Amino acid sequence: MRVAFYSHEASAIAWARRLHDEGCDVLVYNEAQHAKKIGSGIVHLSPSKDTWLKWGLSDATTIFFFDDSSNDAGAELAERLRRAGRRVIGAGKFMHRLEKDRAFGEQLARSVGILCPPTKEFSDISSVVAFLKTNPRQEFGDGGWAWKPNKSLGCSSTFVSKGNDDMLEFLSYAQRMWGNSVSCIIQERIPGVALSTGRWFNGKSFVGPYEGTIEEKKAWDGDKGPATGCSLCLVWFYKGTPRVAEACKFAQLEALFRKNNAPPGLYDINAIVDKRGAWFLEWTPRLGIDSELNSQRGIRSLSQFLDNLESGKDVSALFNDRRCYTSVRVSVPPYPCDEEGVKDLKSALKVPVLGADGLWDKHFVMSGIALEKHGLEVVDPCGIVGVALADGTSLPGMCKRIYEYLKDGLRIANVQYRTDAYDIIKKDLVDMAKNGWTSTPVLRIV
Repeated sequence: MRVAFYSHEASAIAWARRLHDEGCDVLVYNEAQHAKKIGSGIVHLSPSKDTWLKWGLSDATTIFFFDDSSNDAGAELAERLRRAGRRVIGAGKFMHRLEKDRAFGEQLARSVGILCPPTKEFSDISSVVAFLKTNPRQEFGDGGWAWKPNKSLGCSSTFVSKGNDDMLEFLSYAQRMWGNSVSCIIQERIPGVALSTGRWFNGKSFVGPYEGTIEEKKAWDGDKGPATGCSLCLVWFYKGTPRVAEACKFAQLEALFRKNNAPPGLYDINAIVDKRGAWFLEWTPRLGIDSELNSQRGIRSLSQFLDNLESGKDVSALFNDRRCYTSVRVSVPPYPCDEEGVKDLKSALKVPVLGADGLWDKHFVMSGIALEKHGLEVVDPCGIVGVALADGTSLPGMCKRIYEYLKDGLRIANVQYRTDAYDIIKKDLVDMAKNGWTSTPVLRIV
């Protein structure tokens, strides 16, 4: 089997390496300049998009896998390939719009009856400021607001406030940082637990088990520091159809997805769950950052999975729903930063990585490394190394193994990671249960 990976920031390097180990012929193209060296020596990298495309088109059976539907160039290329009859997973016109056009994404959710917090769309930041100064009262929220731009400005661009005053203060900063002409939305902040619910779509229907994810975005212990894509997470597969999937109307969405010619891929709904229901926040129709580094461990054969998915077949038998998957992000300075923060760096970090006991299948799952002359090195100038991961049925047991490995196994100068995974995940799970939302019966949290 041949798989051509198109990645913006090398998010799928671990997936590519696993496919290589399963005997697949794999070629990866990393689009972002700062990600060009990631995966070197570990998987075959293409020096250019043209070379990558020529390689993929040379065989009609090639699966073109795109790990980031929010990337403009990738989404456009995926759409062209699919219209030409090529095998494509993970990106396209519909997926791109679903994530990038927040008003469209929310409208789709509302059209099937998903509960949505009051949301306002604005063409610029000054209009948001004027609205907040004249409309301080809320219908459902607790007085706080969530601000989200309609274009990618980095992980730290979204902001959740405690009230009007700190939102207005942030918007003043946003105007200085990105200018006034930023199309955006604001939502009433709903207190509760952030719970993501996803399922794979094969181009015809949703297949496989529903996937649940709890993740924390703040960089440091106690939810301090800037927002990141993910700092720690727990992933599980549900048995049957959970209450949250019913609340998120996946059954009703299926016909809409077919109508919109939705490409095969993972479609995730990020929601806040409380006693009143599951409140839609946004779509993540793409390979998750750390959550899918977790979930791929629960797929028995990744090559068979991708082949079945693109062919419109079921994939349920390939999932292990008897275990859960927990990870903690591992990094080095200058993390936390994003692509904008390192765009002027001319070279990779080249920090040695010692004690890596696996590249996708053991305690360490890679993200930002390469195999250089003297061994594994961190080459992502953003400072992302990978995740420390454990699977099992006991949350304290998984967290214990992760931190034992980080303490005694993995050795990286100036390594950094959160140390409160158990406490913060346990709290979310307990709060979910109090409000009638369950995760999976196989998981013990104490």
